[in-house]
Amino acid sequence: MFVPRQDPCLYQHQHKMIGSTFSLLCWNIHKENLHHSFHTKLNSLLLHYSSDFLLFQEYKLPKHKPHKLKDLSYAMAANIETQGHVYGLLTASHFGFKAKQIERTDKRELLITTRKSMLITSHSFCNGDVLHIVNMHGINFVSFKSFDKELKKIESILKKYCGAMIVCGDFNNWSKRRMKALEGFKETLSLQKALIQEQHHVKHIFSKPIDHIFYRELRLLKAEAIDTKKVSDHNPLYAVFEKV
Repeated sequence: MFVPRQDPCLYQHQHKMIGSTFSLLCWNIHKENLHHSFHTKLNSLLLHYSSDFLLFQEYKLPKHKPHKLKDLSYAMAANIETQGHVYGLLTASHFGFKAKQIERTDKRELLITTRKSMLITSHSFCNGDVLHIVNMHGINFVSFKSFDKELKKIESILKKYCGAMIVCGDFNNWSKRRMKALEGFKETLSLQKALIQEQHHVKHIFSKPIDHIFYRELRLLKAEAIDTKKVSDHNPLYAVFEKV
């Protein structure tokens, strides 16, 4: 595993703006996306859970082969690079990307010595307002002190963004102290936590759910965890929002 030299470019196919309602699917896919079985499951999911945004953690992107997501626009924030692939966060959408920002943790995880990434993308509503979507994978295999420091770093970055925001992904908040730190993060950024239907399908570690959706200046119409029968070690979260 190697430190990424640079992130793949933003691939822009769509330039549409967001209407009054939109939906998203957030999923830690455990690097399964190059398998045919994954795309069979994903296509089946999207028939029932139409999604304007796809937010993946642990996505595997080939470096030397054409790669398309059904003409979706997408951006990636890599945290691992090998000779043939980059791995990390990928956000794809039917809507255009106004801007993107990539951040990585200062601290490396123990044993595998990799950093974790955060990907912030900005998208325009039809009335000109901006929606910021934050796709993140919280750092793991570090002390609580390091976890808390990295969360506060993210917090300080997101404080600079005004308006509607969604923050979602795998937060690795598997202890009481990590849960409390995440609660403080939510309060500081004036975020609400989506109450997930079918909560038992959310990935848990030590009885703590670690996949979450937070939001502000939006109305949540629906949020659900979907059982995908072990395609990944996580299940996807699906949400529908309305602009307020």
